[in-house]
Amino acid sequence: MTPAPAPTILLEAADLLPDTGGYALAYGSHATDTHQPTSDLDLLYTGRYPLDDADLTALTAAVVALHHRHGLALDEEVPYPVKLYATGDQIDQAAALTGFQPSWGTPPPTVRETWFLSTETFRLRLIFNVLTSPHVFLGGNITAYHRQVRCAERSAAVLAQSLTTHDGPPTLQEAWAALWQAPDGRTGKDYLGYLVAPHLLSVLTRGLTDHHPTTPRLQPSR
Repeated sequence: MTPAPAPTILLEAADLLPDTGGYALAYGSHATDTHQPTSDLDLLYTGRYPLDDADLTALTAAVVALHHRHGLALDEEVPYPVKLYATGDQIDQAAALTGFQPSWGTPPPTVRETWFLSTETFRLRLIFNVLTSPHVFLGGNITAYHRQVRCAERSAAVLAQSLTTHDGPPTLQEAWAALWQAPDGRTGKDYLGYLVAPHLLSVLTRGLTDHHPTTPRLQPSR
């Protein structure tokens, strides 16, 4: 099978958006142009309301069919019901660092086992990573998208400050180091999932200089 051009696949993925009150994003290798012909397509759809079981099953089936149609591999390490769809409220929670509250102030654990990857905590952390990593906006409510990405970028700076060892705002280098690598050496999918250093620097540059009053003000637990 000759693979379709990536833009064609992304356009087909955009057509699957179940609620135009939300939006659709592609992330991962297709967003950084590092994909191989059979690389899986990482997608996040958002909407105003939760999908019932039938609608979520239908969306999952449509995404799986898209992969089969274009000869793409399927990556189900994170179950599709966890990673494929989120409500606007869940996006807001993720952007406000709710997924990090259980381990606030310490390097958050990542367990690459199904039981952990199926938790609500991990879902919110994954959404936060999508908003602060390279991604492609495929369509939908661009106003909500811009608002939630800006919130997530401010939160990235707050999260980085919670993980540095001194009081006061971290430098850009300190903030980047705190989110890029855990003190025990964990990186990438074994830590916060960041794989593109320049993009994370851009996110933190914006987050550290944006003092919007809705920036999360969580208190470290240490």
